[in-house]
Amino acid sequence: MTELKRSSVLPPNKVSLRVPATTANLGPGYDTLGMAMSIFMDLTVELSDTFEFTVEGEGKEHINTQDNLVIDTCRIAFEEYAKKPMPPLKFTMHNNIPFGCGCGSSSAAAVAGFVAGMILCGFTMETRGVEELLAIITRIEGHPDNAAPAIYGGIQLGVKVTNEDGVSFSTNRVPTPPNLSMVLFIPNKLMKASTEVTRDLVPREVKLEDAIHNISRASRLVLALCSNRLECLRECTDRLHEQHRASKLYPHYKPCYDAAYEAGAEFCFLSGAGPTVCAFSSGRRGDILTQPEGERRAEQIAEKMVEAALASGVEGRAIITQPSDLGVHLAGIHSMRPNISYVNI
Repeated sequence: MTELKRSSVLPPNKVSLRVPATTANLGPGYDTLGMAMSIFMDLTVELSDTFEFTVEGEGKEHINTQDNLVIDTCRIAFEEYAKKPMPPLKFTMHNNIPFGCGCGSSSAAAVAGFVAGMILCGFTMETRGVEELLAIITRIEGHPDNAAPAIYGGIQLGVKVTNEDGVSFSTNRVPTPPNLSMVLFIPNKLMKASTEVTRDLVPREVKLEDAIHNISRASRLVLALCSNRLECLRECTDRLHEQHRASKLYPHYKPCYDAAYEAGAEFCFLSGAGPTVCAFSSGRRGDILTQPEGERRAEQIAEKMVEAALASGVEGRAIITQPSDLGVHLAGIHSMRPNISYVNI
């Protein structure tokens, strides 16, 4: 087990964090590629006389305020790594990440809870080269495609290595093309089956031609992102997981996919295990609300995706956002030393 290093500064009694939403796989990059989005979960945790957990925003009606991933991972930081019991804490969460639909809400919760607990314990972790934090969150989440961008931001290419010393993970940032908008279609009703069910839909054995297809398309995807050649993205189709999941669970996927491309999207894919469908649109200059109507391609894509999904019997909404260069980051630390606060780091 990774050992945390004790920080040289006094532990705070209150910490505030922001963690981004993430979209995983990016089509052919199954279980390896993920991207942070500018939609955030805000969490404040502070020492208290009694336990308290309050939540506002997306998914609040589905989140158990007595037992959830934020509390569990905060407890792991205290008990498994700092080797001390978790004290009474007051958790205050405001969540803007769509819940339970393939936008990384569980990874954000895991990262937020563990990092908050780690800071309150007064411990730090190696991240350069060793990737200790990534290893812990991936152990909790199962794979690095959501965990890495939630921690580090941007587009991340995660790698799992198995050898005689066990399993380890590493990640590298892939350049994010400039002026990129992301359009998310999100069904109004929770449609996602359990993680076990969605992963069981993915075949364990595939044809050699399908494996070659995904290797070439994932490679081309990374090349397109690195070189800002977005015209190559449309060719980066998947054969490993999307159609297997969509055909069984998501009748809106293919209509949304077709509508997005017809409206001018550069790329469209199932976000994570779904049901959210994500489309990329380029050419954004400044805030979308200041653009002339003819340049608002993201809005047109969003409208067409909503209409296409509705025609397939699935009501939903669209969110227009952009990539986030920031992963988990501090919004404020309080009482680390007398008369000193860290705000908006």
